[in-house]
Amino acid sequence: MADGLELLAGIRVVSLEQFIAAPYCTQLLADAGAEIIKVERPGTGDPRRWYDPKAGPDDDYISGGFASYNRGKKSVEIDLSADGDRQVLLELLGSADVLVSNLRPGSLERQGLSPAQLREKYPRLVICEISGFGRTGGPYANWPAFDSVIQGMSGLSSLIGDHDGPPGLAPMGTMDLLAGVYATLGILTALVGRSTTGQGSYVDAAMYDIGAAFLERPLTLHEFTGENPTRGIDVFSPVGAFRAGDGGWVSIVIPTDEMWRRCCAALGRPGLETDPELDTTLKRAEHMADRVVPLLEEWASGKSGEEAAAALREAGQPAGVVQTVADVRACQQLAHRGLFTPVDDERARRADGTALGLPRLPLLFDGHGARPGAVPRLGADNDEFHASHSAKAAP
Repeated sequence: MADGLELLAGIRVVSLEQFIAAPYCTQLLADAGAEIIKVERPGTGDPRRWYDPKAGPDDDYISGGFASYNRGKKSVEIDLSADGDRQVLLELLGSADVLVSNLRPGSLERQGLSPAQLREKYPRLVICEISGFGRTGGPYANWPAFDSVIQGMSGLSSLIGDHDGPPGLAPMGTMDLLAGVYATLGILTALVGRSTTGQGSYVDAAMYDIGAAFLERPLTLHEFTGENPTRGIDVFSPVGAFRAGDGGWVSIVIPTDEMWRRCCAALGRPGLETDPELDTTLKRAEHMADRVVPLLEEWASGKSGEEAAAALREAGQPAGVVQTVADVRACQQLAHRGLFTPVDDERARRADGTALGLPRLPLLFDGHGARPGAVPRLGADNDEFHASHSAKAAP
């Protein structure tokens, strides 16, 4: 990882991972400088290796669905059902700081690799298991889970979409990514704790717990009021979007009386401040759709979305144009921050030869960002680890 972050240099992570949650967790750790050894099923590897869209030749392509979560890692093929391969894994764990797994519940136990057994053998090892519903039992403990399942069960889907329409889904692995972020937080917390106690920890990261906790605000509203938030008008927050004259949308929230005064000043309508239907936050929330948005759209009818948002910001009222994904990718601010980094792989090229870019770890440390490494081919590092085991096993 030339010119990249090295804050976690010297930390070795072995990961029994697939799909998104655990790979995203270890991708974040890799971006920060940790050595990630991705353990994959021989011959097939992580199922996301074969997902569309793809780049490169038909016989040696790179999957966008894999590159997003697996840059800068090593790949070793290990058959957990084979005694020799399992011994390779145990040797790797003997030199590892962290084990990450998001295999199905019970997979580690069936291979004689339960967290209790591993912690007895390797007391300094931090073990992080990501599952749908946690590893402490309970009525859902053995249920399989994918991102969309957790979006629905956590309550997120009940808040997305039209008021009279079906529940919606966020169009990305929201709960998988959140699980990966929280698992990373748990691992780093455990490593800090180990520096004091000398002992590893078992981090039990349940996607359902994480998804429910993510709905902090709706759950708090329910707890304090007894109401059941759902799709449609947010009766506690004046939040919404209005259309400008060029058809562009502007996102806005007016949570305080001071911001409402700024908004009225931008509109040239100071008298609105004392309008009896709009003079409190809750009243503005109630009338966001039938009063506030129409007022904003009338004011913005002769402006572009960018002009309307700029005028509100100049008055001190936060506002921003609703951007498309293409807008985000071309954003000058994100380019200035260096968020999108070239994929370090000759297969990840556009037709004109320029490199495809993906988001790095979205943090800067002393002004420096991550420079993710290459996307590993399946079993690219077999020789390093299997040869090391063979050498140790030789008489």
